[in-house]
Amino acid sequence: NNFIILSGAMGAGKTSVINKLNDLNYHCVDEPARQILEEQRKINGNGLPEKDPKLFTELMLSRTIFQYKSHEKNTEPVFFDRAMPDFIAYSNLFNVDNNVFRNAAEEYRFNKTIFFFSGIESIYSTDDERKMSFEQADEFGNKVRDIYEELGYEIHDVPFLDIDLRVGFILNKIKM
Repeated sequence: NNFIILSGAMGAGKTSVINKLNDLNYHCVDEPARQILEEQRKINGNGLPEKDPKLFTELMLSRTIFQYKSHEKNTEPVFFDRAMPDFIAYSNLFNVDNNVFRNAAEEYRFNKTIFFFSGIESIYSTDDERKMSFEQADEFGNKVRDIYEELGYEIHDVPFLDIDLRVGFILNKIKM
């Protein structure tokens, strides 16, 4: 119940909020996608969406399961930048069978409340790792939202405010 998910569109400010929560000494788990991309590119590995999208999504899932299990005994809030349901959307994006990701989403449950970050074009940017257009990233976020709703999570939309106010919104809602 203390595992809190931040999810939504790519480039919507989740990582900035996670970084601020981390600065406030909350336990935070970074999004695995950028970690996997950096690691795989560094070693010229195959776990990249353009080389082997199935391996890429499985690596993200494996990393998140490891992080989930490593925080299981923690009784304080732990904030996750994405979680198992997000990987269902990734598998759909890459046309990979999503059964293993659905199984993981059922097996590894989080707090029923998730915090959703809608796409905001004015802050969206691409880089070496994020190559999607804003429209594609926003559509991905909408599909992620549908998956969380389908899995019975209660979605709280994080308003587009200053980072400190966004963090305050989240902390006020969880009251832990």
